[in-house]
Amino acid sequence: MFEKDIGKLEKELGFTFKNRILLIEAITHKSFSTSEDNNQRLEFLGDSILNTIISEYLFDEFGHDNEGKMTSMRASLVNENSLYELAKKIKLNNFMLMSEEEILRKGNLRKAALSDTFEAIIGAIFLDQGYDKTKVIVTNLFNEELKNLNNVKTFKDPKSELQESLQSMKIKPPKYITSVKSGPPHNPVFETKLFIGNKLINRSEGFKKSDSEKKVATDTLKMLKNNMLEITEEKSLLKKIIDSLIR
Repeated sequence: MFEKDIGKLEKELGFTFKNRILLIEAITHKSFSTSEDNNQRLEFLGDSILNTIISEYLFDEFGHDNEGKMTSMRASLVNENSLYELAKKIKLNNFMLMSEEEILRKGNLRKAALSDTFEAIIGAIFLDQGYDKTKVIVTNLFNEELKNLNNVKTFKDPKSELQESLQSMKIKPPKYITSVKSGPPHNPVFETKLFIGNKLINRSEGFKKSDSEKKVATDTLKMLKNNMLEITEEKSLLKKIIDSLIR
């Protein structure tokens, strides 16, 4: 990586590293290095730092809202799709260090690779600049997304958003079954199981029935957005008959 290329990336990020080796490590894909000198460790760190900064921002700006809503807001900001869009904004695909084989496969354009590298850069910034400076940089990078959160009318309840997402995919709406799992009568812990059809998809807990349901919806939305949700719909009898006739 030439110095001028590093300089271009720093310009996109809006600041200059004290230790550019950290930035180089952050953009180094595991396919490029056979050693541990790749961005996986920084990605792990960056994920935690990013969630902490966004959580702190939401607590300061939307502290009057309940935990379930703030959790949904954070999930809408910190997920593979949103980080992928931010990575594209800073043209991150032009700076990633990958093997020639991975580049031929267009690995530098993949959502997972770009979002992971973005998190790794956040980890590198934290090690280079400390928390307070990283917070300023992250807030600047997320500027438009954070502004959009102020328009509460455009923010959907996680249960509604999940149902709409599933309907758009021609999948049955989710079913929530909530029960008291533990705790004393005056302070029970609720557990919500989310089913699609007869399949248990996810479960979550909360001190309120509504919070438990919102959290399981939020977690399932994250799975859906990260392509981790596997749903097998049973074919209707009519569909089975048609399929057997055309074979």
